[in-house]
Amino acid sequence: MERTFTIWAMLFIVGGLFCQCQDKYVSPYRSPNTGYLVVEGYISGNTPIQYTLSRTLPLPGDSTIPKEAGATVEVEGSDNSSISLLDRGGGVYSSADTPMLNARIRYRLRIHTTEGEDYLSDFVPFRSTPPIDSVNWVESSNGVNIYVSTHDPANATRYYEWNYDETWEYHSAEQSVEEYDTATGHVIVRPPLSQVYRCWHEAISTNILLGSSIKLAQDVIYEQPLELLPRNSVQLSVLYTTLVKQWALTDSAYNYASIMQKNTESLGSIFDVQPSELNGNIHCLTNPAEQVVGYISAGTIQQQRLWISAAQLTGWTYSYSCPGPDFVVPLDSVDLYKYYIAHQDMPIVAHLPPRSAISDGWTSNYAYCIDCRSQGGTNIMPLIWPY
Repeated sequence: MERTFTIWAMLFIVGGLFCQCQDKYVSPYRSPNTGYLVVEGYISGNTPIQYTLSRTLPLPGDSTIPKEAGATVEVEGSDNSSISLLDRGGGVYSSADTPMLNARIRYRLRIHTTEGEDYLSDFVPFRSTPPIDSVNWVESSNGVNIYVSTHDPANATRYYEWNYDETWEYHSAEQSVEEYDTATGHVIVRPPLSQVYRCWHEAISTNILLGSSIKLAQDVIYEQPLELLPRNSVQLSVLYTTLVKQWALTDSAYNYASIMQKNTESLGSIFDVQPSELNGNIHCLTNPAEQVVGYISAGTIQQQRLWISAAQLTGWTYSYSCPGPDFVVPLDSVDLYKYYIAHQDMPIVAHLPPRSAISDGWTSNYAYCIDCRSQGGTNIMPLIWPY
């Protein structure tokens, strides 16, 4: 459920703002110096509980979102039970394991910050989420569309929310099998942990994904769109996987998320829906007038993973080629050091082909062609990867 709150978080709180097309709006409203607390997470009864605490930014919001570190976070039950969440760093707090929650009682979240501020949510009911029926994909001229389907035979859920974690493998333009060894001043064969041809990139969904069957006779959600992977994008160049998570909402939680969705995704012109005030269920006890961004919900989470390989697609092509030709680095150790160490934009590589030193030196190219990590990923294979 974690998502990044941008500068719109300030607009949500102000509510009902409207500015003329030609004039720059200067809000007379002033938030606290520390910004308002943003609470993101879910009280889960079948996975570890995790919450992220951060702060809103003042306009124009062009700096890093501040995380709320060092807080004390607890989940409390209406039966006087309590679960402490551990500070994992970076504003993330989670339970040590999967808690044993009682579906017959209500839960709330309590927060105490290092600045001495206390926050407490309302008690919320525990909602059991029906399983995901399927996560499927359909290839079109625009790319690959990913959908989720679910239903509740008891017709009791009606309101749903989803997010997903995605991981994909990609390759560098050319493969390097050697590297420069600073200890010996020579080019050596790369050990497996230093390979830079295969990389993996991870991302989480940032959009608010909601679905409702309230207007239907049956509680059925069929092929709710989750994501579009553009045609020939890097995500599907080798192998792609996404883990879709689903949880049930109350009607009030759904309404809150719907306003958040409209405020973050439907703004852009005077003809779009204007910012609406967000009234969550978390309150500041030390300063009751202070706004808090977030809504606490409790229940179970359902998950399903989807895999897509490039071989399953029709006419899908993705290739990254080096913008410049290969060049030769002389064999002399002084020249090796000059190219591979002193020049930060030169990689420590000798790529294929050839597989070994040639008469004049080592063939090389720039790091962004050879080192897949330069594209933002990691060369450490995820534990879930099949090969």
